[in-house]
Formats: sequence, structure tokens, C-alpha cells
Amino acid sequence: MKKNRMLISFALIILLVLASCGAPEEDGEAEEVDAEKPKEEQKSEETEEEAQEPEEEPKEAETDPQPEEKEEMEDGKAAEDSPDVELGDYEVFIGGEMIEKEDNIIINGESNLLPGARVIGEVSVGDEEDKQYFADTTEIIQDDGTFHMEIANHNLDEETEVAVKFHFDGQQDDGIIRHYGDRGQELEGPYIYKHQGEVGGGNPQNIFKQAKATATFEPGKEKAVRHFKEPDWHPIPEDMGDPRIWIEVDEINNDKEFFYLQGRSNLVEGSNIFVNYGSNRLDETRILPDGSFYLKFPYEYKEDTPFEIDFKPSHHSQWNEVEERYGKEGQKLVGDLVVQDKYSDKQYVQKVIEQESAEIEVPDNVELNIEGSEVTMLVPDNVLFDFDKYDLKDSSKDVLKEISETLATSFNKKDLEIVINGHTDNVGKKDYNLELSEKRAKKVKEYLEEQLKETEASFTTKGYGDAKPIASNDTEKGQAKNRRVEIVINLR
Repeated sequence: MKKNRMLISFALIILLVLASCGAPEEDGEAEEVDAEKPKEEQKSEETEEEAQEPEEEPKEAETDPQPEEKEEMEDGKAAEDSPDVELGDYEVFIGGEMIEKEDNIIINGESNLLPGARVIGEVSVGDEEDKQYFADTTEIIQDDGTFHMEIANHNLDEETEVAVKFHFDGQQDDGIIRHYGDRGQELEGPYIYKHQGEVGGGNPQNIFKQAKATATFEPGKEKAVRHFKEPDWHPIPEDMGDPRIWIEVDEINNDKEFFYLQGRSNLVEGSNIFVNYGSNRLDETRILPDGSFYLKFPYEYKEDTPFEIDFKPSHHSQWNEVEERYGKEGQKLVGDLVVQDKYSDKQYVQKVIEQESAEIEVPDNVELNIEGSEVTMLVPDNVLFDFDKYDLKDSSKDVLKEISETLATSFNKKDLEIVINGHTDNVGKKDYNLELSEKRAKKVKEYLEEQLKETEASFTTKGYGDAKPIASNDTEKGQAKNRRVEIVINLR
């Protein structure tokens, strides 16, 4: 007992000594003074104990982007669109840019995924069921959320999709699985889709959530640069999953090479639908998270031939959760779209659309890109403006008048939402290029507004300067392609 009292007394003495030595206010002032001293003086005053502690500055310097990279991120779309959230937030975003090279595709990406998460990069040509080309790679997210990938390119003259995916149908570290769930259950936000695992059927344990960002390009002589975009969703239908199915087709367009069909439904995400044209089944796709869908198939004119969109719960491609929702034989389906199979007791849904496909025509010197619900007309700056000017050339008005006629007649939507983006090459000062691109976009807007004043079209403009090249700025041809005005029609 006496020994215990001695130990307690000794401990109290030590605590009193430590308390008398501690002077946080004076220490704080000392630290502030030290921070202003040259590094050499600070180093000489370090105690041996302080010198052994790890320094944080070198670590930050390793993960901090280089000045050139910082500037690009600030000017580019990825930085503009990236939510202000911490790494590991369940509302995931994936951004960055894709650069097409002769032999490979380079992806400089950024995200808010936890460091150590594994992401997959894919380059593909062709439909999911019939790929003409496929190459992929995997990389690990760095401490600042960035990643760098290089994937083999191809020599096919076909539309190419580049995708970055984060999912759990494969290898992820235990800490990543604990954070996001073994099937990505915790993932949220506009980048999130359901998908079926590579091995196994459509049972619930083989349906995962994944974060995905995509970009597409058409191969050409000038190599492409594309920025990954955030998906633009409709509001989710209130009756999504109801057995009384409805299907609405918003747009059917063609460019004499492909039909582009897009619409919406209250079918649950992941439901597989098919489009038939005459006796041919031409394309299939899964319903997206908001009930929307996009179908693309080769153009062929057939007189008095409608399009048919079919949803068959009994088809082998349907996930178990879809079968359970509507019945394995489609027995839970109701409504005026339900069709009885001729050779069995099965039911399915069929939507018949009369062919009213509108051809999208643009002037010869204007490039047309159609990606999902977005139609983009790229007009070279020399068609519209003199060098270093933002007033429209007289000759440009014929081109814009033809474009306005297409806008007024080729789309089924009366209330078109049109975005006009101005772009420059990287020659000259960034601030000057940014201002010039903004002024040029506004001039095009003013002219098109006047041409379309009888419609319900709405216009917005944005200048990007040199932040979003679509070709290499290392050549004069690439610079010429980057100097452009984009007229973007969102068919949502």
C-alpha cells in the first residue's frame, strides 16, 4: 500500500512538471517565427527527435499535379464539372480526357474514388454482342484521385467507344469492398449503372453497380481528344417498374448511314429491349437508370415498314429481377401494349412506331456527330469568321441559314434546347482566346435566334478557349480543326 502511494505521488510530480513546462501560446508563436526563417536556420535548430519525424512536404509534392497539368484541369471540363467532394464520397464522379494516338489511347483521368481503387479502361468497336475490336487495361487510383492509362488502339475506320469503369466484378482490395459494398451497393450519382457480371447468369448476386464514364470518336487523320461527360438523366418515372408498361419514342433520325432511335419507358433499369425493322432484328439495349434507351442500326429505307420495339420477359438475356418483376412468362404484364405469343402461353410488350424518320442534313463543310441524345454540328471558324475576328462573314450566313432550316424541320421537338460552344486552338494567350471564343459563340446565337424566332427553341452559349481540343494542337491541321463553333442539340 505504501509502495502504491509512492508511485501515485511520483506520477503527480511528473504531471506537475510537464504542466509547468507546457506553454502552448508561446510554442505557437515560436512556430510562427520559425516558419518565416530560411530553411537552413530552421534545420539547424531542429532537435534530434524532430529531425526523425517524417516530413509531409515531399509527399505532397509527389502527388501534386505539375503546373501545366493544374492549368489544364482548371480550364478543362473535367475540373469544371467535378463535384466539390472528398475522396471516398459515395456519389462518385469520373472525369478527365481521352487522347487518340497512332498506336494507343491515352486517358488522363480524375475521380473522387478512394486511393487504391482499381479502375478499368476499355476501347471497343461494335455492339456489346458483336464486337469488332476490344482492348482493355487496369490502373489504380492515386492518392489525389487521378489515374493514367494507355490502351492499344486499332486501325478500323469505325466509331470507337472509350470507357472507364469502376466495379466489383473482379479484383478490388478488401478496404475498397468494405467501403463501397461487395457489389457496389453504396455507389450513388449520375455515373452509376447496373451491369451483369462477366461470369454467371442474371441472378441477383451477379448484378453489380458500377461507375462508368464514356467518350466516343470517329477515327480520322487528325487524332481526337475527347472529354468524359457527366450523364444527363431524365427524372425517374414515378411508375417505374409498374406491370402496365408504357414506351414513348422521342426521336427517330437518320444521317443516311444509321437510324438513331431514342425514347423512354417505365421498364426497370436493366430490362433488355429489341428493335425490329421488317423481319430483321437490328439492335438491342438495356434500359438505363432513368428509363431511357438509345438504339442505333444501319439505315435502309423500306416503304410502309414500321419499327417495332419488343420487351420479352422470357428472353434468356433478362436478369432474374426483371423476370420476377414481370413474370417469367410475362404473366404479370397488363395494358394495351401486351401481345400474346402465337406459339406459347408467353406474353410480351410490343410498341409499333410508324416510320417518320427525319434526315439530318448539314452543309458540306459542317461535321455532324450524333451520340445518344446529343446531336453536334461542328462548324470550322474559317467558315464563319475572318482571322482574329468575331463578326460573322457575309458568306457564313448562308451556312447558318441552312443549319437553322435543319434545326426547324429535322427534329420532332418544338422546344429545342440549343447550346453554342466556341473553341480556339492553343496559339496566343489563354484569356484572349477564351474571350474570343465567347464572343464568337454569341454572334452565332444571335443569328440563329433571329432565324428561329417563330419556334420555341432556347439558346445558351459558352466559350472554352483552347480547353477542349478535338485534335492535336501540334500540327496546323489539328489547330484548324480545334478552331470551331459547336451547335449542340440535346434531344432530351
